[in-house]
Amino acid sequence: MTEAELSLLKSSIDQIVELETTAGERHLAQILFVFDDGKTPDVFYLKVARDPDGEFVAEGSSGYSVLLSDIAAVRLYRP
Repeated sequence: MTEAELSLLKSSIDQIVELETTAGERHLAQILFVFDDGKTPDVFYLKVARDPDGEFVAEGSSGYSVLLSDIAAVRLYRP
């Protein structure tokens, strides 16, 4: 992840972005919190999907966390 992508991630609290991990997984995420200090900087988010009406809905009832070092790319979601 580039510095620009990290900046985008930090400025996207409560917004929808596309996350791509170093393992090749891609999904839409509603960013809840970015922690970039300490030994394990990470991001907390909800996986989301679009329902038939075009609204975003959470996939599952719990949030996710991924280390910033495991994020390959962050992009604004554009339908």
